[in-house]
Amino acid sequence: MHPAVTIRPAAFRDVDGIQRVARAAYHAAYDDYVDAAALDAQLDDWYSEDAVENRVLRDASTLLVADHDAEGVVGYASGGPTPPDTDDDGDGDDSGGSEGVDDSSPTDAMLYTCYVHPDHWGERIGHRLFTAIEDALRDRDFERMTIPVLADNDRARQFYADHGYPAVDTDTIEFGGETVDEATHAGDL
Repeated sequence: MHPAVTIRPAAFRDVDGIQRVARAAYHAAYDDYVDAAALDAQLDDWYSEDAVENRVLRDASTLLVADHDAEGVVGYASGGPTPPDTDDDGDGDDSGGSEGVDDSSPTDAMLYTCYVHPDHWGERIGHRLFTAIEDALRDRDFERMTIPVLADNDRARQFYADHGYPAVDTDTIEFGGETVDEATHAGDL
């Protein structure tokens, strides 16, 4: 029998699993274009125990995990209101567009994170997490979602485009201590 994966709201017991998945997924996705040591320093900040616990507590955002019955947390996704300063959304993902500008409406959401441990890429866990976060945001009366993603992350960009969120803008941001290009994908929920 194949192990089962359940998508559910994150809890405090998931902090270690989220940290483990973040470290593996970020390195697998970004090591080719962000210095590994700088990325580790950024991850230490974004995914400290306090930072992840705060994300579990936040009412404004939704944090879901993919819970593998044999391995524990193998993925996570979060989303919520588009932050006024999208270069520091407080969710640990330094993704954003126009610094300090909030031209979004109360029905606009942002996907803050969606990561799966690389050992489980290709198993459709990312798809299940993504559709679950879409459903959760729709249930909260959001109508549109933006998705900031590093422009060089072709795998993620294709994933979002395949799910109906084409690229609509590009910008540069600071990521892992480096200036990198970022694409924004967007679409209706």
